[in-house]
Amino acid sequence: MSSGFELYLTPRQKNGGSVTGFDLEKHLQRSMRFDRCFSLDDEVVKGWLANPATYPEEFKKRMVFLWKSKWTSGDITDVAYLYWDDGRVIVRWRWLEYGWGGRSPVLLASS
Repeated sequence: MSSGFELYLTPRQKNGGSVTGFDLEKHLQRSMRFDRCFSLDDEVVKGWLANPATYPEEFKKRMVFLWKSKWTSGDITDVAYLYWDDGRVIVRWRWLEYGWGGRSPVLLASS
């Protein structure tokens, strides 16, 4: 894994399972991992967006979630994720109602 980062999956996401975004957020808070999450405002994330050549290879086949970047409109809350597409790092958003499986890790700062 890249120095300073961890791609984290809950136990329920492993071995083909999934968890809703609502449950994942609760898990991150209860397990004291939420403070280690990244956002779109973090310098390293801004660097990846500006210079995709620096994006870690091991992130490229996943949707890497940034739980400190959320957007709410009415009853809908989305969380930002990074997605590798044709040599670029793309920002997309996922509704918390959806399920997160094994290809949807949370980007955490290493402990």
